[in-house]
Amino acid sequence: MSQQYGPPPGPPPAPAPGGWGPGPAGPSRSGGWGPGPNRPPQRPAKSNRTQWIIMAGAIVAVALIAVGVVVLVTGGGKADDPAATDTPDPTGTLYTPSPTPTPDDTKGPNDIGVEVGWGVWFTPAKGWLPDWDTSKSGKNYMLQQFNARGLLDGYYWVRQTELYDAKGFAEHLVDIESNGMQGVRIGMGVACKPANESIKACYALSYAGVWVGKTGKKVAMRGFVTAYQDKFDRVTATDAALETRVYERRVNELIYMNNSVIKSM
Repeated sequence: MSQQYGPPPGPPPAPAPGGWGPGPAGPSRSGGWGPGPNRPPQRPAKSNRTQWIIMAGAIVAVALIAVGVVVLVTGGGKADDPAATDTPDPTGTLYTPSPTPTPDDTKGPNDIGVEVGWGVWFTPAKGWLPDWDTSKSGKNYMLQQFNARGLLDGYYWVRQTELYDAKGFAEHLVDIESNGMQGVRIGMGVACKPANESIKACYALSYAGVWVGKTGKKVAMRGFVTAYQDKFDRVTATDAALETRVYERRVNELIYMNNSVIKSM
């Protein structure tokens, strides 16, 4: 605690007439020193021992304050101190997420025949020839009519997209293929489940209609679209159609080519 020092309260005592008061008993003298008036009590002088005790106490207080500051900054505490045990573990010490998988489009043992893209291949059946129009997307193979050069019995087209899921792409392709036909009939869609674990989703649609040529010639057609979606949401679709008169005889070739796509994925 701080202390303030100043003059004692009240005015100083007035001097006695003729000096400091009566002298000791004996012959009267004028003046003299005598004991004088009662002076205000003076504080006893502090001893050196008291000063050392005060200084030692101040040093201890400063040391305690310094220790408190260090404890606050370092967060010091005992092993069972809640403030120490509640500190969270550094990120990554308890759980490390697995790396994001990436597609492996390298050629595998089931990749035989014609490469479509994204590591997907298919094997054309005997008698199926590549389309001469190379500007078309994907891979398109044509079935030439027996003993009739230049005339076709059907086509098998493999295309890929990332814009649709399996169901959406199958429905989109059926709309395109049947757009130029008359009397179109579209079958009920089927969510298929191939054995290949790399295929996330599969959707199939069948359709039938009458194709009309430029000369007005009409040809009855039957076909189907099957779309396979991998675990990276890339869709590969097979789009096949044959003349109805040969469909039953050659449909196994379409199934064979479809299976080669499934194995490749």
